[in-house]
Order: sequence, then structure tokens, then C-alpha cells
Amino acid sequence: MGHMFGFWLCNSNPSPLRESPKNFTRGKAKSSNVDTLSPQTRKVLRGLGFLSVGFGIIFTAYLGRPFNSDREDQFKDLNKFKAWYTRLYERVKDITHFFTDPSSDKLLPDKDTIPNLPPLTLVINLDQTLIYSSWDRKHGWRTAKRPGVDYFLYVASNLFEVVIFTSQPSYVAEQILTKLDPLGMVPFRLFRESTRYVEGKVIKDISKLNRDLSKVIVMDSNPEAYALQPDNVISVPPWTEDPNDTYLVDIIPFLEGISILLSDVQDIYPVIKEFKGKNVPEYYPIWEEQWKKQHQLEWERAKPRKEGLARFVSLIGGGGQVEQAIPQYQQALLQRQMVHNELFEHYKSVKDRGPELQRAIDDYEKKLQESMKEQKITHWQLLTKGPPQIPFPQPDPQPPQSR
Repeated sequence: MGHMFGFWLCNSNPSPLRESPKNFTRGKAKSSNVDTLSPQTRKVLRGLGFLSVGFGIIFTAYLGRPFNSDREDQFKDLNKFKAWYTRLYERVKDITHFFTDPSSDKLLPDKDTIPNLPPLTLVINLDQTLIYSSWDRKHGWRTAKRPGVDYFLYVASNLFEVVIFTSQPSYVAEQILTKLDPLGMVPFRLFRESTRYVEGKVIKDISKLNRDLSKVIVMDSNPEAYALQPDNVISVPPWTEDPNDTYLVDIIPFLEGISILLSDVQDIYPVIKEFKGKNVPEYYPIWEEQWKKQHQLEWERAKPRKEGLARFVSLIGGGGQVEQAIPQYQQALLQRQMVHNELFEHYKSVKDRGPELQRAIDDYEKKLQESMKEQKITHWQLLTKGPPQIPFPQPDPQPPQSR
């Protein structure tokens, strides 16, 4: 079973059982709370009510005021009342967009500002895709890692530009991701603040990612969250703490194949359509074999053939050597296997050094807290100037020697 870690919440007391109604006798009805108020109090409340209504009318009229920008040009041909009403509607819509639309139209930085970025972007869901959170009265909230998630994230972050996109708010999900990815292999993390709210549903609109959607692949256990871009989604079976689950490890050959065999692909949609509705780990070997046969046939058709005397001379070695260049599709297959082996071996060395890396992280956090106490850094200074500069302790870069 995946390693368990959790966050404790205060358990609320159970609500008391409802008592059966007691016998009662008819009598004089009790007066309401309003009737018991003094005349002065009722007068004050009445005044506050009129004041609230008056303020609401003034505020509504104020929302319909002219815009101090070129936006006002669209109302110049309307009569005064219709122009006022349209401005009111537009301003109310602007306010609601703050709660229903993503925080920005560009959720990720421009791609050309990030060096050595892979061509494909992989967007991964958090809940029931990488983790599972549960709550009970004894332990509160607990979060479990899906089996193989560490290896999966390591491989994916080396092959793709990886983005973890969750519908949880940042103040909750950030704590989980800090423990799930302590080394920051996935620097791009998007939260509830970056989603849209459409017809009562939370939608992840990847058109706001600032990326070419023809090069974006989504892995999510809730495809409805991508109702606006269903053609980008690879559906992942939701995980509910099954210790024998191997999906994240089983899908790694697919990720390697997509990133290496199709490294020059201009449009990812036909590939995703090919896997739509299928068990991706089971179907991928079939797809790779078909891909191999197709490219082998194309290579044989395009291969130049020598005829007649030239062919005979080449065969007996009289005029030169027959070139036996490795076809490009075979080079791609060999490269995929080499990358797989290298990533696996390097991951094992990193995993073996896990305790050493964790000690380095803990030591850095301890020194950071001590430095903040010594310098008496306020929360405002921490937000505006960042943490004090402390060199992060670097572990030995050499992998452990085999015994």
C-alpha cells in the first residue's frame, strides 16, 4: 500500500438525538421577539431597513455609470436607460466572473521563456489519480499515495512539461503536493482558483494554459472536469486505496512512446482519439506494433532499389558496399528503450539516496526557521521579499556504489 500521510482536523461533536415531543396544554400564545422590542428599537431597525434599501438603490444606479475608457463607445448609440442597464449588466457580469472564471487568461508562463522545455505538455489530476483522501472520526483527514506515483512523476517530469491541476483550493492542495513532490519535480501547480464554474460544475479550462492545445495531453480520473476539451483527455481509472493497483507504472510505456516515437508530431489529437475508450496500458503494445509495421512498410517503399548490372555489382562487392543504415523508426524504438533503462536506473539511485535527500530538506527547513526567528522576519516581509538566503545543503551527487 502506498505510504500514508495525513492532515488532522478537529472533530466536531455529534449532534444530539432529537427528543420526542412532550405533552402540552393549550394556553396563551407567546409573543414573538419582534413584539417584545421597545418602540425605540423598532424605530432604529425600521430606519436601518430604509437606509439599506436607499443604499441599494444608489449603488445600483452607480453601477450603471459611464465607463472611463474606450469601452463606453459601444453604448453611444443606445438611449439613456438602455445604456445604463447594459452598463449595469456588464459590471455585474465582471463581478461574477471573479468567482466563476480562472484567475488569469495565462495560467502558465510563455513557453519561450523556459529553456529546454519538452514539446508536449502533460496535465495530471491530483484526487483519485495520484492520491486518495479519506476522513473518519478517529483519524480525521488522511491522504494516501497511489502505488508507483513517485516513479511515475519522475519519468513524466523528464519526458513532458508536467502540470498538476486540481480542483482543491491552494491552501489545502499545496500541503499535499509539498509532501507528494518534496523535490519540486513538478513546478507548475494549478488549483481551484484556476478553474471555471459552469452550470454548477467545476471545469478545468485548459485553453487558459497558454499552450498549443494540439500538444496537450490530460490524465484525469474525472473526464467531466474537461467538458470543454474532451479530445485532450486520457481517462484514468479512479483509485480508492487499492494496494494492488499498478496503473501508474503500467502507463509509463505509453508516455515514453508518445514523447519519443512521436517527438515530431504536430497534432496529438489523432493519437488520443486512437486510445479513446480503451485500456491504455493494455492497448499501447498493440498500437506500437502497428506503428512499427506502418513505418517499416513506408521505409521499404521509399528505399531506393538498384536494378540490373548495378545491383549485381553491388552484391558481389565490385563497386562499393551495400548501405545497411538503420531505419529511422528502428532508431526511435531503440531510443525509447535506452531512455526507459536510463530513467529507471537513475530513479533507483535517487530512491536509494532518499533518506539523504530528506535529511537535506529537513536541515534546510530547520535553518530557514531559525534564521527567520533571529532576523524577526514578519509575514509581510516574507511575502514581499521572500525567505532569507540560506544555501541549500547539496548531497553527494555520486550514486551509491553497488555492493
